[in-house]
Amino acid sequence: MEVDSDTFINIDEQLKEKNDKIKEFQEKLIETERKLNELNKDLENRVIERTVEINKLLKDKIRFIDNLSHDLGTPLTPLVALLPTIRDEIDNEKTQELLDTCIRNVEYIKRVVNNARELAEISSKDLLLKKENLFEIVDELQKKYESIFKSCNIKVENKIGSDVFIKTERGRLLQLFDHVTSNAVNSMLDKGGTLTFECKPVKKEQGIFIQISVRDTGVGLNRAQMDRLFDEFYKTDDSRHKLDSTGLGLSICRRIVGKHDGKIWADSHGPGTGTTIHLIIPSPEIVYTRSFR
Repeated sequence: MEVDSDTFINIDEQLKEKNDKIKEFQEKLIETERKLNELNKDLENRVIERTVEINKLLKDKIRFIDNLSHDLGTPLTPLVALLPTIRDEIDNEKTQELLDTCIRNVEYIKRVVNNARELAEISSKDLLLKKENLFEIVDELQKKYESIFKSCNIKVENKIGSDVFIKTERGRLLQLFDHVTSNAVNSMLDKGGTLTFECKPVKKEQGIFIQISVRDTGVGLNRAQMDRLFDEFYKTDDSRHKLDSTGLGLSICRRIVGKHDGKIWADSHGPGTGTTIHLIIPSPEIVYTRSFR
């Protein structure tokens, strides 16, 4: 079958037209890619700028808290020392009651100032992590609060093996356990209960971690309380008006765990079921000892 020249010309024109469209489409793709690259670069710059700005605001916040706590701490010192002395020298019962109220409130302000200072100090400094025996740290805490546990009818169970080691700064971890234990004791004041310390190894991409769980048999938490438990100055409904709760203790715990590149969270099945505080912090490589077999 013969194909005339007009047919070839027509095919050539169609091919040329298609090639032109492909070329035009490719040029549009190149232009779109260029614009996307410019947009990505602009977004990256904005993210960097915002990150720098946020970090500066966080540093300013920490500096403000630190300065404020020091400024408040100075006039508090004579008040804490002198008010009880003044009370002891007054015979009028009504005046004594008024002074008792002042003393309680001054002590509360002192705790808030000290907790705020702790928060600022932890936020501004890195931890010096080294190998520590976890059982010994919990045992030290148990002995420290032995009289309080006994007076509150609280039984302590240290189920952590004596051969379990973690990477931590001993003083900071004790500080964390102080706050967690204080919350647990407050939740069991009415009826007493049991405070249990347990742990297990966890494998993560960054290495071996230890998950520590501190479980109480206290009043428990609802979902809304669990979601906000580690927020600064947050208090659960039961402790909102208590002067022994500053709302900063668990925020301090979160900062300490963050300095370990770890994680902390709360678990409860609702009011009346108790609460467990879980935290994951790094461990030396050798953790699969007798305690975990």
